[in-house]
Formats: sequence, C-alpha cells, structure tokens
Amino acid sequence: MKDSPPLQGLQIRAARALLGWSQSTLATKANVARPTIALAERGKSVPWDETLIRLKQAFEAAGITFVNDGQQVGATRKVA
Repeated sequence: MKDSPPLQGLQIRAARALLGWSQSTLATKANVARPTIALAERGKSVPWDETLIRLKQAFEAAGITFVNDGQQVGATRKVA
C-alpha cells in the first residue's frame, strides 16, 4: 500500500457502516479472518499490506472511496 496511506480502523468501521455489512460479511467478501477485522477496527493491530489490499478492494468494489489527506480521514459511498 505504498501509493496511499494504509486504511485505519475507523475507516474500515465507517465503510462497513455505510454498506450495512457485518464484520463477518466483510471477512467473506475480502477473504480475511473476522478477528483480524475486529482487531484492526479497535486499533489493536495493523493488518499486513496484503490484508489491507483485500479489504480495500472489497470496499471499492461495493462503491466505497477512502479519504486520508492529512486533514480528513474517512470513507464515502458512491450513490447510483
């Protein structure tokens, strides 16, 4: 994830909320263990780059865009 700042736990949690996804749903869609997501959201661990890429790809496929420009950190959802 050298091209952009890594996802933060609050962004993962916010993106899930925007989509109405549970941690289990995200885990299935991103092929990541649910405890990994839970720990990342609570700031207890930072997932490996490959895991962050999988999470980001799952969210982006569902229409989520991430913001982390030094002043704002969050997630937005594209509407059709």
